[in-house]
Amino acid sequence: MNEIIEWFRDPAHSAFSAFVVSLAAIVFSFIAWLKSRQIEKKQLEIEKAREKDRLAEKQKANLTAKIVSEPFLSLNGHRQTTRHLLRIDNTGLAQARNIKVLLAGKSLLEHPAILQNTVEVTEVGPKSFIQYVLALSMNTFPPFDLEVTWSDDSGESGFYRTTLTL
Repeated sequence: MNEIIEWFRDPAHSAFSAFVVSLAAIVFSFIAWLKSRQIEKKQLEIEKAREKDRLAEKQKANLTAKIVSEPFLSLNGHRQTTRHLLRIDNTGLAQARNIKVLLAGKSLLEHPAILQNTVEVTEVGPKSFIQYVLALSMNTFPPFDLEVTWSDDSGESGFYRTTLTL
């Protein structure tokens, strides 16, 4: 142990030791800088991917469907009853166009649960919905298989499938 202490007391050796320590510090600093650059590049790639996803999400419509029940006054206004509506929601940030609905394998207007003289809506804006009054009876009672297709600004075809129940 004394030999080591004596070795460092020599000014030539202590200068050399200081040089070695300084050189090691420079090498470790350079390695840390390289690792930091790699991490920064990965963070930049992640941020670019997030921004790309965010922009793509702004161009997508997201349609879902359900049957909703709401109170309704009869035509004479004296009796309250419940009416059932097919509600198609667009929870996306873009407009859905060319909407096509198949209800139990039939186009929407051909299905007997949809009232006659109903006008089919083919577009719905972002964060909006469309509704169709359902004429439910013993012959036209859920569950119904439903498929919805649409186009939007993303360029990808949208598709949603579910089984509707009360």
